[in-house]
Amino acid sequence: MKLTGFESSSTVFKVVRTVTAIGLERIGLVKPGDNVARLLIAALSAESIELIDGDIIVVSQKIISKAEGSLVDLSTLTPSSKAKTMSRRTKKDARLVELIMRESSRILRASRQALVVSAKNGFVCLNAGVDKSNVNGRHVYARLPKDLDGSADHLRTDLERLTGKELSVIIGDTYSRPFRVGQVEFAIGISGLDPIVDYRGSKDLFGYELKFKYVALADEVAAAAELVMGQGSEGVPAAIVRGVTRTRRNVRSGLSKKLLLGKKLDLFRKLL
Repeated sequence: MKLTGFESSSTVFKVVRTVTAIGLERIGLVKPGDNVARLLIAALSAESIELIDGDIIVVSQKIISKAEGSLVDLSTLTPSSKAKTMSRRTKKDARLVELIMRESSRILRASRQALVVSAKNGFVCLNAGVDKSNVNGRHVYARLPKDLDGSADHLRTDLERLTGKELSVIIGDTYSRPFRVGQVEFAIGISGLDPIVDYRGSKDLFGYELKFKYVALADEVAAAAELVMGQGSEGVPAAIVRGVTRTRRNVRSGLSKKLLLGKKLDLFRKLL
């Protein structure tokens, strides 16, 4: 849907019936120091795909972490006494616990399944985003990029410079959800579009005023892209989501923070 008069209480909607997600299959394995924008451009060329104005490029956090060298070999870490204590409680490698703790501002809950933490970027997540999947090396793990929105900004400006198109970029990662089975791709780094569509003050089909509709559009786009990207051995670390017209251009920094609830509003954090 296309939102016009976005900040008006008399919002008008136009229904768009087709949104397309296009997976990029020819990126290959990303290495530290690689230029992700140029890898994407090469893959687009190899697959005979041209970007158009308004395209949203969704990329896996993992390839950003790899390109930026955010990889850690656990054999280089010496666990602290606190990490060793937490290791005995969680049955995890003490060196892995040490890495998770270094990436966290606070441990919220610890169990054999996972460490639920408040990561330094503000997100509440499992294991501070430290992940082994699709990372080569027995003891090598990927950390989240230090500045997710900054990484998204850098990628967007590079792609716009190389293509001459007006684009948006979302860095996605898989998150669990309270009270729901399974994981869903969330937006953790954003550049070029406002992550929220605010319907409050507009009317529904029967003329009633909407008071709570505050839609996380960036998360919806990330989840749509995951349908063609996958999570395992698919080898599709990026996708183009085309035809989303409920977007509003926003190139300010720190956009992903708009998706974070404050402590007073976060009901689930109070249960930990």
